[in-house]
Amino acid sequence: MPVTVILDSLAATRAAGLALGRALPDRALVLLEGPMGSGKTTLAKAICEALGVEPRSVISPTYTLVNVYPRGTAAGGGTVYHVDLYRLRDSDALLELDRDDWMHPNGVTLIEWPDVAAPLLAGVAALALRLGDAGPERRVLEAAAADPAYAPALAELGGLPGAAVAPESPA
Repeated sequence: MPVTVILDSLAATRAAGLALGRALPDRALVLLEGPMGSGKTTLAKAICEALGVEPRSVISPTYTLVNVYPRGTAAGGGTVYHVDLYRLRDSDALLELDRDDWMHPNGVTLIEWPDVAAPLLAGVAALALRLGDAGPERRVLEAAAADPAYAPALAELGGLPGAAVAPESPA
């Protein structure tokens, strides 16, 4: 069930991220797509906040590729991996890294600019989030996932103001 939400402010983007973060499964993989300046890092910061990560510690890992954040104990502990693949040209560069360095099976992984990793993520269940322009100071957030583990996150987004839920396609 794809969900589309119109985000008319930074506060709306933060609210979407908080809603998502509260509903993500423990070993979630979230793919954040969209042009430069579309709000990917703002959304990632709010997701991390909902997962118990101190928001001030969440910064774009454009130059480090991966930032690792410990989750607060109130949020169940664990780890959040925040990955930014903007600087990589192709998936060969990722092959030089240990997969556990950029995608951890026992934590939540957020990947900005995930296209470069697509060949290495084939068959991995993920929540795809695409941010785009919806006019002056407005963004559109499109969310989709095939795996039922992400249904609660999609439902949370579907309950936000400005949300539209696509009808189920016939099987």
